[in-house]
Amino acid sequence: MKVDYAFVAEAADSQGGLFYVTRGGADLHFFPRNFPRPLRIGAISFVVRVVGEPQEVGRSFSLTYTIVDADGRTVNFQQQVEARFEAHPIDSTRATANVVTFRFYGFPVPDFGTYLFEVRAGEDRLAQVPFWVVPVEPQQAPQPAQDEPPPADA
Repeated sequence: MKVDYAFVAEAADSQGGLFYVTRGGADLHFFPRNFPRPLRIGAISFVVRVVGEPQEVGRSFSLTYTIVDADGRTVNFQQQVEARFEAHPIDSTRATANVVTFRFYGFPVPDFGTYLFEVRAGEDRLAQVPFWVVPVEPQQAPQPAQDEPPPADA
């Protein structure tokens, strides 16, 4: 078995082997530097397609989906899912695939940094999708220059 693709999006859903995505590739999340911890990502989703090999037809496999920090420590999400592959309905040299999506709203991360969504089969990492939580300085409202008159209300 192998991961055919895995990616991040703002929102995603899957049904019947198809997926639906909004803002695919949304892997940067900005927060003011002094924002209270944990930092809660408004919306983040992951889409994964796992493809079986012909010799794996009829067998079940346990996959682990997890989010880890840059040091490999699990951060607030780890789920085991059973995958099963059937014979491809048209091409006998192939097996079917599983498409899964994970959607989070307000997902908490402890601090700024690099995080990774991982797909594992036992000890083997099949895929890794990075995303970043980045600090920004708070923006101040622009002030009129001292020699400029204030804007007139019309």
